[in-house]
Amino acid sequence: MKFADLREKRAQAKKRPKGLRFFDELNQKAQEFAVSEEQNGGERFDWDDAQFLTEDFKEQLRTRGFSDVEVYWSLGYCQGDGVAFYGRVWAQDLKERDEQAKTLIESLEKAGDDISIEITGASGHYHHWNSMTVEVEFDSELEDDELPSRLKIARPVWRDEFEECLSEKVKEISRELEKSGYAEIEYKSDEETIKNDLLEREHLYEKDGSRAMDEFEFFEWSKNEKNTAVSEKICC
Repeated sequence: MKFADLREKRAQAKKRPKGLRFFDELNQKAQEFAVSEEQNGGERFDWDDAQFLTEDFKEQLRTRGFSDVEVYWSLGYCQGDGVAFYGRVWAQDLKERDEQAKTLIESLEKAGDDISIEITGASGHYHHWNSMTVEVEFDSELEDDELPSRLKIARPVWRDEFEECLSEKVKEISRELEKSGYAEIEYKSDEETIKNDLLEREHLYEKDGSRAMDEFEFFEWSKNEKNTAVSEKICC
C-alpha cells in the first residue's frame, strides 16, 4: 500500500483510544488469539440466542401439529439434558400436520370418539425425550355394544395404536429438536462464525488480540469524546 493511501486510510478510520485497534486491523496471530478467547469465554450463546432457539423450537413444533405447548430445554452435553414440551395437543392440529395421526384420528372419530390429548411431566428437574408422558382420553357417547361389529372390534385397537403412535412421535420430535439445538450452539462457537461476527462488531483490541473494549464501551467512549470536543470548542 502506498504511503498516501495508508495516510488516507488512517485519516478515515474511527477515532479510538491510542494503541487500540479493531479486529480487522489485527495481524493473523492476534486474530486467532481473539477468536480463541471468544470461543473459551462462555458468552458465545447468550440470553438472546437462547430466546431465539426457544422460538425456533416452538415453530418446529407448530409445523408438526403441537401449537399450544411450552418448551423446556437444557443443552450442555450433560446427563438429563435435552428438549421437552408439555401442554394441550389438539387433534385437529395433528390431523392437519401428520398423515399417520390423521388416519387414526378420523377412524376413531367415525367410531364416535372425541379425543383429548395432554403431554405432562413438566414438574420434573430434567427435560428430555423420556421426561414426557402422553395422556390420551377417549370420550364417546356410544358404548361398544352400540357399534357395528367391525367398529366394535377395531376401536380399542385404533385407540392403542394412536396412543403408541403419538408417544413415539413425541419422543422422535424431542430427539430431532435436541439435535438441531446442539447444531445451532456448535455453529455459534465455530471458528469461522466467530471470525465473521467479530469483523462486523466494533470491539477494540490490544496489539496481541486481547479485547480492551466491547462495542458498547467503545460507543460510550466515543460519545464522551464528542461531548468533550464540543465543550472545548464552546469554551474557546
